[in-house]
Amino acid sequence: MGSDTLAPDGALIANKGFINSADGTRLAYRSWPVSGAKITFAVVHGLGEHSGRYERFADGMARHGMATYAVDLRGHGESEGRRGHVDAWSQWIEDATAFVSHVESQASGEVVPLGHSFGGVVMLSTIRSSKLAHARRFVLSSPALKLKAKVPAWKTSLGKVMASIAPRLTLENEVDAGTVSRIPEVVAAYRADPLVHGKISSRLYAEWQHAAAENLEHAGDIRIPFLILAGTADRLIDFEGSKELHARAPQASELLLLEGRYHEPFNDLGSEEVFDLIADWLKK
Repeated sequence: MGSDTLAPDGALIANKGFINSADGTRLAYRSWPVSGAKITFAVVHGLGEHSGRYERFADGMARHGMATYAVDLRGHGESEGRRGHVDAWSQWIEDATAFVSHVESQASGEVVPLGHSFGGVVMLSTIRSSKLAHARRFVLSSPALKLKAKVPAWKTSLGKVMASIAPRLTLENEVDAGTVSRIPEVVAAYRADPLVHGKISSRLYAEWQHAAAENLEHAGDIRIPFLILAGTADRLIDFEGSKELHARAPQASELLLLEGRYHEPFNDLGSEEVFDLIADWLKK
């Protein structure tokens, strides 16, 4: 994996690369290598964001000797694809599969898939599709199984109709930057980031709703251990969805409710405690 690359302030510097998904779509990714890492994370981001926003996570886990890779799903970041759109949820499953496979080809130790928010639903779908044959366990951060933020009724109705007749119709995703973190600098950076977008197509909205419901319904089919992290003050995603997921897969899952935390536990106040919790879970 190569040696660590450090900035003058001691932070890890990301390497960039590209891979192709199953249909040839070019996907960007970043990696933060750690020499001799026994665990490497393969991170799938949330709606509208990208891999570069996982630098704090990579730095935090590097302190535990763990490396990180993070992908830009199609339609996000520096990857190809229409912003905020998929023709079918299976395309993101294939993106995640290709990405985790690539990380496994690069890492010398165990690869632990991790999905945040929408990426958490993607990761659940990918695991359930038996696409990640080598995964021994995985992590979910604020999985987007149930919305806390209220979507206007007209958008919900329009989205359902347009998913069939105008699947590429793009609407604003209603994400308030102030819901991601209690750290003002993180919120300001989110708002100013040119690679962050606020788009979701009618087809993607319908595909996500179906995938979220399906993953909850069939959560009991998951056989490998997984950790669920959810902030109790998340104003974007309802942590009740995480509680239901855990209740439906009690033998395989462990749920850690993070009191007072916002949507992005890796970019919020007290993130070091979250990194410690993940490391402790992986050492069990």
